[in-house]
Amino acid sequence: MRKLICAAVLGGIVLMSGCGGSMPFVSEKLPDLSGGFSSTAELTFGKLTAQAEIDRIEPGCWEFTFTAPEELSGVVMTVDEGNMSASLGEISVEDCGGDHTALPVIIAGAIDGLSGLSKGDFSEKDGVLTAHSEHSGSHCTVTIDKATGEILSLKSPSDKLAVYFSDISPYTEEVGLVE
Repeated sequence: MRKLICAAVLGGIVLMSGCGGSMPFVSEKLPDLSGGFSSTAELTFGKLTAQAEIDRIEPGCWEFTFTAPEELSGVVMTVDEGNMSASLGEISVEDCGGDHTALPVIIAGAIDGLSGLSKGDFSEKDGVLTAHSEHSGSHCTVTIDKATGEILSLKSPSDKLAVYFSDISPYTEEVGLVE
């Protein structure tokens, strides 16, 4: 009798896995969205298009180094726990708050907020995860490659902002980029 019960249980497991069924106690994991990364990005803000190297050193700590257009080339914007500063060579300024939109703060906050979302907050289509988040009153949609966990894009229609990430690699403090 005991052998018959074991055979029935094993047979049920084989049938479920062989027929493409999923076991109710197995759940898919979300990509780890808490690590650092380096990326090339194209940013559009209204009619302005810019390119930047973006480093997420850790959640809450970001660096945006603009490479184009020429007017922004060399500007480095740093976001540290919601506070922003910008520098160009020897000139630097700190954001003292106020009634304005700090786009790097919105980008950093929206992506940092993803790690606090649950699986139910994401939708999936064709291997792309989509999450909706909000930061500083800006509603954002972030897309992520489900297989790699890489951020693909961030869009905030109310800010006329779109960011497209490419050439993503893990960030390490010792060498900057892992090649």
